[in-house]
Amino acid sequence: MASNTTTSVDTVPNGGTNSLVVRRTETVAPETRVRHFDELAEETQTLLMEFDGEEMAVPVTRALADDIDTDTTVVFIDYYRIDVV
Repeated sequence: MASNTTTSVDTVPNGGTNSLVVRRTETVAPETRVRHFDELAEETQTLLMEFDGEEMAVPVTRALADDIDTDTTVVFIDYYRIDVV
């Protein structure tokens, strides 16, 4: 994914929250809730499938806002931290 953005999405204003930052992580705190890829909505799964290993920020859409909690960790091939910013 060359541009590191998701296209054709409806941005959702979320009280100042307007993007998600995805990054690979190698450490997960014991108290962190880790979600599995197959638990995610289709749009969130697509976001992770398009992740090229470089930190990326994407606009928050209604589906992403409904699926991602603040500071979510997902296991899919590697561990990925998704931060709401």
